[in-house]
Amino acid sequence: MEGIINDNLDQQSQRPGPNGPRPFFTRGSKETVISAEYDGRVLWHITSDGTRVIGNKVELDAYSGLSALDQSHFFICYRQQKAGIPIIDMADAPDKLFFANLPPSPDRDFRVTELFPEVWATGVTQAASRLPESRKHVFVYIHGFDWEPGLKLELAPQFVQSYFAHPENSVANVLYFGWPSYGWRKKADDRSIGYGEQFTRNGLFEYFEVLSRKLKEAGKTLNLVVHSFGHQLLNGMINPGEGHSIPTGIFENIFLMAPDVTHLAVQQGGVQLRNMRRKFKGPHFHYNYTPLKQLAKHVHIYYDPSDYLLYVSSKQFNLNANTATFDPRPDAEGLTTDFRNLGSYGDEIFKKDPNLKLEGGFNFYNVLDIIKQDAGPQADPLYYGFLDNNDNAMARAREGDYSGIKLLSTFWDRYYLMNHHAYLFSSRPVVAHVLQRLAGVPAEPSIHEEEAPIV
Repeated sequence: MEGIINDNLDQQSQRPGPNGPRPFFTRGSKETVISAEYDGRVLWHITSDGTRVIGNKVELDAYSGLSALDQSHFFICYRQQKAGIPIIDMADAPDKLFFANLPPSPDRDFRVTELFPEVWATGVTQAASRLPESRKHVFVYIHGFDWEPGLKLELAPQFVQSYFAHPENSVANVLYFGWPSYGWRKKADDRSIGYGEQFTRNGLFEYFEVLSRKLKEAGKTLNLVVHSFGHQLLNGMINPGEGHSIPTGIFENIFLMAPDVTHLAVQQGGVQLRNMRRKFKGPHFHYNYTPLKQLAKHVHIYYDPSDYLLYVSSKQFNLNANTATFDPRPDAEGLTTDFRNLGSYGDEIFKKDPNLKLEGGFNFYNVLDIIKQDAGPQADPLYYGFLDNNDNAMARAREGDYSGIKLLSTFWDRYYLMNHHAYLFSSRPVVAHVLQRLAGVPAEPSIHEEEAPIV
């Protein structure tokens, strides 16, 4: 994989290989990265001559090693645009979708074009049909939260490399769904759900209905992958309000990865949560993932008890409260009793509380179980990207004490925690597990310990 050095290196950021020291790399240098390793929590990339470069000083070209066809994907723009340029600042939800080819041209401004359902669906289907017959699955990928305004285009090649470099890959194409996902957390939830509601009220599922039909006619399938904060947008999409409905059966599979949404979204009937950003006026939001079973044949939920960022997210949603009891009833003081992240707990709270009724039809997978059951050799961190996270604060949080969960940790240890949270992009065992679900292989029963492991 090709890497571009993004800074002038020194003895703190470059280590010699087996052939001894070499001159320090300088900003803009291009090097071939063949492997990676961890030193504690710090990731180091290893170049072709064995030199080690600290992970945050090299930008990988994630399309490296892929054919031209495998590099060609689509950007779906759910943003307002002006003269074809997506508006980065917040704006009202658009009433139509736009698209661009990926990767973007390095020689011109990134622009989008209005998306016409029939023409677009034909183009995607033709692109998928040029690949071997085994490559039959198309992904719509909705990204998560962004720390700052941007299009997050760098996530698309990360996702593509994780799946397309896998020897058992059956994915044909990725439709990268971009939407405004940044902002202060106290407002971002409301805005994201509102964007989702408007998506459905404006009839934008039609684009995917047409695409799904075209792909089925060609023997292909349409699948949805949602990561992290994208689940707030998804909740609005499938709960658009009275007088509006969602389509049936347009996706073969829906994969919910590290869902940053209340665990009560999967209880029978969902839950109505009081909006703590508006104590005296609505809107209050109904969280309910039951409609996902109408959208797709199979719904898969991947959760991780050792994902620190999701505990931080829970605490931020709960206005930084330090205590919590698992009680589905709304609480007069706030949301501390009825918001725990689905991506942290999966269905485990339901197993311990007979008063909670889990909606049937969801498949739950503990990512830590998947990794423990992986029979392959220790995977290279260049593709694996998942490192055990030992943290007593998370163990206490699982029992209702959030006092040890600190927002500042996401700043001081941001690089490590973000990599851990983004296991979707790089963890080979998880990618293999998803590919098996696409192939229709039934999942092995999870091995649950007496307590959910924090490792």
